[in-house]
Amino acid sequence: MLNLETHDFTISKYSKLCETIADNYPTITMSEYVSKRHPAEFILMRHDSDRYPENALKTAFIEMELGIKATYYFRINNGVFQPDIIKKIYEMGHEIGYHYETLSDAKGNYEKAIKLFEQNLKKFQNICDIKTISMHGRSLSKYDNRDLWKVYDYTEYGLLGEAYLSAGKELNYFSDTGRSWSSKNSVRDFIPGAQKQNDADTTDDLIELIKSKKLDNLYLLTHPERWSLNNYLWLYFYLFDFTINLGKKGIMAVRK
Repeated sequence: MLNLETHDFTISKYSKLCETIADNYPTITMSEYVSKRHPAEFILMRHDSDRYPENALKTAFIEMELGIKATYYFRINNGVFQPDIIKKIYEMGHEIGYHYETLSDAKGNYEKAIKLFEQNLKKFQNICDIKTISMHGRSLSKYDNRDLWKVYDYTEYGLLGEAYLSAGKELNYFSDTGRSWSSKNSVRDFIPGAQKQNDADTTDDLIELIKSKKLDNLYLLTHPERWSLNNYLWLYFYLFDFTINLGKKGIMAVRK
């Protein structure tokens, strides 16, 4: 059996990260950032729920207990789109958004993609107020879902912003994509035009960076399913991330 107390990407480690955040920075949601309703120093907390939404419920509760507010983006597929869970997280005071991937689903057909987007957005709006959206990377797909907004305008749907496109270059972006807080395993997970951050690799590195207070802001993205509740899920996602990272390296090598 694995000793989860000594491993990264566990709920225990996430709790320690949140405790450090709560002790050092105020937190804001994506809509607060886009609306410019935030202090000079802050941490923007964002979560992309790709699978296992029960984990999102767990991380949301930990944050609520510590006075942290965050933005949670959910995919529309049956395994993730769980209205009861989404509503509970919203009622905790967190922001909810749509984690869209319709250009990939429509295989590059923009007209079909925007129709899917409209249909799916309404399903979220039936649960709670939706102010922002975030694309799902689909790193093994040849389509970048953000490209949908080169043809259409998301503000026409009453939305304030998009988690990547509305993020300023001044943000210090850190993502747990690929099981690392550095950008080494990212294909599409980056802020367009912003410098990639590599000041932290492990969560312990990130905790020390937050404690140092050397940055005015941090934009943190997590995928709640990666922060495991038990040995089985930790090992499953370790192997899952290992396999996906190999595929990404192949894609990046081809693109070079």
